[in-house]
Amino acid sequence: MNLSEIFARNLRVRMATLGLKTSDLYKMTGISKTTLMALQSGRNKGVQFTTVEKLAIALKCNPWQLFDEDMNWAAYKWANTYQGGVTHE
Repeated sequence: MNLSEIFARNLRVRMATLGLKTSDLYKMTGISKTTLMALQSGRNKGVQFTTVEKLAIALKCNPWQLFDEDMNWAAYKWANTYQGGVTHE
């Protein structure tokens, strides 16, 4: 599995864990829906550091976790309820 596929899988799993849709992430981060969909599919050729940072804040995780091939989101349950200043509207 390449890094784009790992990132895509972790992004999709984390979104599902938090019950977020692409439109929710768009509203929270300002990242275009087209970019978000490309990131979720693993088709992207690269991702900007600022994009990763925005996603990590919205997904209540550390940026490195989105690239971790062995990331176990179930073991990271505390972040599911941690608000950290991020609002869901």
